[in-house]
Amino acid sequence: MSGEPGAGFSAAELAAACGGTVVGDGARRVSGVRSLEAAGPGELAFAADAAAERRATASAAGVLLARSAARLPGRTVVEAADPSLALVAVLGLFFPPRRAVPGVHATAVVDPAATVDPTAEVGPFVVIGAGSRVGPGAIVEAHAVVGRRCTLAEGAWLHPHVVLYDDVSVGARTEVHSGAVLGADGFGYAVSPTGIRKIPQVGGVALGSDVEVGANSCVDRATFEATRIGDGTKVDDLVMIGHNCEVGRHGFVCGQAGLAGSSVIGDRVVLGGQVGVAGHLRVGDGVKAGAQTGIQSDVPDGANVNGSPHMPYRDSMRAIVEIRRLPETARLVRILARRAGLSEETTE
Repeated sequence: MSGEPGAGFSAAELAAACGGTVVGDGARRVSGVRSLEAAGPGELAFAADAAAERRATASAAGVLLARSAARLPGRTVVEAADPSLALVAVLGLFFPPRRAVPGVHATAVVDPAATVDPTAEVGPFVVIGAGSRVGPGAIVEAHAVVGRRCTLAEGAWLHPHVVLYDDVSVGARTEVHSGAVLGADGFGYAVSPTGIRKIPQVGGVALGSDVEVGANSCVDRATFEATRIGDGTKVDDLVMIGHNCEVGRHGFVCGQAGLAGSSVIGDRVVLGGQVGVAGHLRVGDGVKAGAQTGIQSDVPDGANVNGSPHMPYRDSMRAIVEIRRLPETARLVRILARRAGLSEETTE
């Protein structure tokens, strides 16, 4: 998230901050960062790849951040081996990260048995339950609810209207966006002759360090131990993670994806938008699943899958090609059937 914009920097200062080098006028001042199309002479624009560098030739930006200045003759360029990573550093100068403003707002309701570190920030109308601990530099914004026996580690950040049910732990520097619900009951039931009986969900949720959970996403509590998300994993908006799931480290779970209960997702996995993972499966380390993939069986390490039910990516592309050919294939079959003297009813 962004703070107030900074006062401006030279191209050389920006290059030093991001580990890049300046080609052109290192003294040129930059007052802000905008897109290639919107940036003006006093601003920096970002060219992520060769296609963007070609577009940058028409940009009015005074300074360009790009992999190479070779395609941008006569321009002031901050060259960086990885422009996306360099942009993180540059934006951090103009928009310093949000820091806790220590104190507990007068309208917050903090149980006497809860502990709030003196350097933490607790905003208006926050509720914090008994036995919970809010760590150093943590931020709990307005109207967030922290249940009983929860833990917010150092630098954790709950945006407005986040809800933590009981027994949820949030790791260091982990950020949870508005409307997310962590620790609601898992979807566990037993069917009896007299109806459906709820299985009590008595576990919790554990988020590692540097995790991000998007707005209006849900992570359900485990039946017994904890539903877990590993260090560094990023969860988009509107994602559903079912009870007992274990999501590994440094992965991406994109918008509207859903993980049914007890699935195990490996490290560095990328699940595209609207991917569905059936329950009690294992998705191996390094797997990539394209948007709307339906995963219905275990996926080995390093696989690249697509389609529903899932299949190897190349196979899914071939299947799509063949599906598009079906009308023409059907037309040819009808022609051949007529030539063979077969009726249309015979060929159906």
